[in-house]
Amino acid sequence: MLIEDLIKNNYLITPSAYYLLEPHYKKDFSLAELIKFAKAKGTFVIDSSIAEAFLVEKGILSTGDSPEPVSSEPKTEMSLETFSGETSEGTVTTSEMSVSKENSAESSPEIGISSTTETVEKVGSTSTGDVVENEPSISSSAEESVQLSESSGETSVSTGTGGELGQSTPSFVSEKTARENISEGESFVSTGTFEVKGSSDESLNGSDDSLTEVVEDSLPVETENGNGCGNYMDSEEYYENGNGVKPKIVYGDYGIPIAYVGEDVGGEKSYSKYEDVVIKPKKGFRYRAKEIPDEWEVTFDVKNVKFEAPRVKNASSKEGEIIIQAYSSYFKSRLKKMRRIFRENPEIGTVIDIAKLGYVRDDDVTIIGLVNDKRETAKGFMFEVEDATGRIKVFLRKDKENASQVYNAIMPDSVVAFRGQPGKGIFFANRAFLPDVPKFRKQKPPLEEKVYAILLSDIHVGSNKFCEKAFEKFLEWLNGEVNSRAEEELVSRIKYMILGGDVVDGVGIYPGQYNELAIPDIFDQYEALANLLRNVPEHITMFIGPGNHDAARTALPQPGFYEEYAKPIYKLKNAVIISNPAVINLHGREFLIAHGRGIEDVVDFIPKRSHHRPAEAMVDLLKLRHLAPTFGNKVPIAPDPEDTLVIESVPDLFQAGHVHVMQYKIYNGVFVINSGTWQAQTEFQKMVNIVPTPARVPIIDVETARLRAVISFEQFCEGV
Repeated sequence: MLIEDLIKNNYLITPSAYYLLEPHYKKDFSLAELIKFAKAKGTFVIDSSIAEAFLVEKGILSTGDSPEPVSSEPKTEMSLETFSGETSEGTVTTSEMSVSKENSAESSPEIGISSTTETVEKVGSTSTGDVVENEPSISSSAEESVQLSESSGETSVSTGTGGELGQSTPSFVSEKTARENISEGESFVSTGTFEVKGSSDESLNGSDDSLTEVVEDSLPVETENGNGCGNYMDSEEYYENGNGVKPKIVYGDYGIPIAYVGEDVGGEKSYSKYEDVVIKPKKGFRYRAKEIPDEWEVTFDVKNVKFEAPRVKNASSKEGEIIIQAYSSYFKSRLKKMRRIFRENPEIGTVIDIAKLGYVRDDDVTIIGLVNDKRETAKGFMFEVEDATGRIKVFLRKDKENASQVYNAIMPDSVVAFRGQPGKGIFFANRAFLPDVPKFRKQKPPLEEKVYAILLSDIHVGSNKFCEKAFEKFLEWLNGEVNSRAEEELVSRIKYMILGGDVVDGVGIYPGQYNELAIPDIFDQYEALANLLRNVPEHITMFIGPGNHDAARTALPQPGFYEEYAKPIYKLKNAVIISNPAVINLHGREFLIAHGRGIEDVVDFIPKRSHHRPAEAMVDLLKLRHLAPTFGNKVPIAPDPEDTLVIESVPDLFQAGHVHVMQYKIYNGVFVINSGTWQAQTEFQKMVNIVPTPARVPIIDVETARLRAVISFEQFCEGV
């Protein structure tokens, strides 16, 4: 009763304070007296110290009755690297690279140049389109490296040990081995040296709570206060010791707290918002990208989708009925879009509704439906499939074509097609189809001039693990502070930058986050981000979208940032705010941008998937043509009447982030890349074995939608 009464009056109470006050409520004091006392103290959060002082004032407790607090232990060189790429036929392994060139005098002492070439390798007459499970072989020694040297137009691959650039002793690898470690696709050249940090490939199934939104405000944290006692997150003293910021809870969708924001207490803040970070373009530096006309369009944005709200039957309709109706429309929309995708596959054949199977006799037909359930039997696989007209059991024998691969790839609520013959109450399938992306696509015309785009995500400004020095070095590099002609060529042609979510760290996202915040105010976090991004040259157009740490709708899809909190980035002249997901057309090439929360469900449901290899999970989402197929697991989905998470158009490039690990692959002509992070490993990530790869900048050749280079600023990131 006490809790409900306080909430109705916009007051909060901590558990410890509740147990002190509840026995005396409405017996020894009234609600009005308690609120008056809290208001006099200037707080809306009634914690144990406020409760104790109130009871003492009322004469219910004496000063000697105060419980003792319990203390508790709280739990110069830039380089360029390439990561593992994979096609349906092969895998590129991750290696440590150093490069020597004949014109080494021109190379930077800080940023070297390496080249990696993708070659097309034919395997048989047909391709299954399935990813080959080849684990990359990475040496445990940090000194081992692979050397690529370019001489007289030939490329050789060598291995050896050594520290500095050009000092390793080459040991040549056989031509066959080198060929096996090169991915299919168009060639690209990447520059620099890099070091790969080892990480466990064990699956994080069941232990990846770091990737879900958790609000925790009652964990004990010990701080020095002169008497050896600890302050708690539910006490005023705790927040007063945290840079003088008193929290104010802001509620988002469905009553979920989305942010704790600091009240404007006046005076200078004790943390930096990067007002003093001013980086100007290098005098005399020529940006060729300025001379190339802008050619971009946001072809899909959730904000532009007009939803029709569910209609109630009568005035007595309950709220739950409206939600059910909305989700019914949502899944019908998904099924309709997927049927349209399947009809583009000539192998599908005649499609029939489940309710009409009783009229079919001996002919093979195809049904398309949502998979509600799947299980393996001794002789095959059993599915429960549902469409808008009904549901049916589907049996697929293990010896049928690609049966095992399809079974493993299917996630709950994904849409699958089965071809076969109907029986009595069951459908006997002889083939199963995923929506997938086509293996062959029409080539697009070349561009007159090379133009590049930078892909970033998970910057996490506001975290004390944010790699601020590395990011400032990156901004300097972007403004022309280069050390070689190769770098100059790269920087001069960068025209676009895409930031795919979690641009700030937020507040109250995971347990104990408040202890790891350098900027504990959500408003100041966005101001700090804007102060950094204002140093991006004006000719570079920035596309900025939200993630689960941002001040945005919690559930997918996310239309954009709440402008009340993110106003500073809306004011940036060269910034375009996009939704999550969004599709951007750059010079005729489609870039699908999503934050990547769907990766969490893939890791849960598909065998051999891990947060350490996010590009593999992204390929699984491409095969299912959906960014978050499963409803009701870790990824919250909004009750919109239309499913805007379906990948209706096949992109040239698919970018995601979220898991803080950079990896890329090529699948059926689509370049798939997870763009990493700018945050070092947090304490919570250590507990769940998330090993990030921070401060790496992938540069994309827009013409080919392929990786041109990866610049690493990791050595400037503290805590790595």
